[in-house]
This record gives sequence, C-alpha cells and structure tokens, in this order.
Amino acid sequence: MPRGTSVRHPLAGLTRDFHRIGPLSGALDPWISAELDQHAADVCHGIVSSGSELNADTLGTYLHGFIDGCLERGWDSAAVDYDWETLRILAICRLAKDRGFVR
Repeated sequence: MPRGTSVRHPLAGLTRDFHRIGPLSGALDPWISAELDQHAADVCHGIVSSGSELNADTLGTYLHGFIDGCLERGWDSAAVDYDWETLRILAICRLAKDRGFVR
C-alpha cells in the first residue's frame, strides 16, 4: 500500500480544508512556526503518553475529539484568524503531512 492515506481519510479531508486557511508548507513567520511546533509536540506527547502509537488513526481520533470539544464550546473557526484552536488544528494537519499520513 502506498505511503499516505486516501482522500477519504478524515485527516486528508481536514488537512485539505485547513490548507486553505493556513500555512501547511513553505516558509513561515517565526512566531507561527514556533506555535505550530509547540502544538505538534503537545499532540505527539498526549498520544504517546496515553500508550498509543502516533499513526494516522490515532492522530485522526485525536483530531476528531479535539474538534468535537471545540464545537461543544461554541468555537467558530471563521470568527478569528489564528486563535489557539485554529493553531492546534493547523499543527495536527501539518504533523499529518510531515509524517506522511496524508499526501
């Protein structure tokens, strides 16, 4: 099976959608790069410290749980530019691309 996931995988769809609102490749301003790196490290730590392996499925499960929690609190991605929640989602999407979980 080729590396990466199909466009039907939840990570692929969300990565594609969030690519339109944020930087997932190319040069980044230092502040946003640092923010995304920290969020990615926190996500990796959370998944691994729970005894799971970081892979497309565990990252997808984390992402869906995170988004569900955001929506339950009334978060709206269109309401602000780069709030904490948007940065976390962008970091997850970038992590998925960097690890080869999506194309």
